[in-house]
Amino acid sequence: MLKVIVQHAAQLISFLTGLKLALYQSQIRHLTHLVDALLVCPNEKTLTNLYRQIASDPDPKSAADFFRESTWAVAAVSSPRKQFMVLTLLAAAKALHLNVPLLIGIDDSLGEKGKATRHLEAVDFHHNHSAGSSKKPKYANGFVYVEVHLQLGAIGCTFDLRIYLREKTVRRLNRQRDAAHRLHYRSKYALAHAMLTELLALLPKGYPVYVLFDSWYASAKLIKFCRRQGWHVICALKSNRRVDKKRIDQHDLALKHKHYQRITLDAVDPHRPAPRYYVRSVQGRLE
Repeated sequence: MLKVIVQHAAQLISFLTGLKLALYQSQIRHLTHLVDALLVCPNEKTLTNLYRQIASDPDPKSAADFFRESTWAVAAVSSPRKQFMVLTLLAAAKALHLNVPLLIGIDDSLGEKGKATRHLEAVDFHHNHSAGSSKKPKYANGFVYVEVHLQLGAIGCTFDLRIYLREKTVRRLNRQRDAAHRLHYRSKYALAHAMLTELLALLPKGYPVYVLFDSWYASAKLIKFCRRQGWHVICALKSNRRVDKKRIDQHDLALKHKHYQRITLDAVDPHRPAPRYYVRSVQGRLE
């Protein structure tokens, strides 16, 4: 097999060096191997396949030891990375004179695995709401993560993502753990709230922010949290939510005689037509 990585890219070395990680040299070496191999590996991203891309032929077992036995914490890598990404994003926007608000997108995603996959802690059967319906729900074996994405004009980056575990999965895993290493169930709202709280501490005070999410996250708790920070919220709502004590689907019926307002958005892809929507407006107190 032809080795793809003969020497690590200078841009990758510069990025990892800029994070100023509190890791040993051997740990940084394995981290560099893994990140570089993840970028170029065309096959399944197993540790063996990843280390096959490197010309120096490092032992894949040492990569497994890096995750299982090496004494480093996730926060030692993720916290500097998040701070670096936010500062870099804001600096790039300032250099380009982008006078636009920061868009924060919250969403979850399902990474499907084979039905026979059972020995990965985060893998379990999850409801696939993008494939099924309320009457015929579909389930898939895989892992679910909640992601927070940042966008400033044409510049964007992933701020953070966190694995979501079902309550049933947490109970099953805790049977094999001692009391000091027990897991705690955290809802998707709790994961999103924790990531937004961490992001809040990194943003300049008063920075204009719009938070976007779908109807699965449109809870009163999350909306009120965003509004307390002075952030604006753009989200989808389920038809049973109420505006001024009236269901949204009832507002829809009451507005049937009203004309639609045409809204055309900027095209992200120049090869596709700009998205166009026809909307009607309702103002009131959301319940």
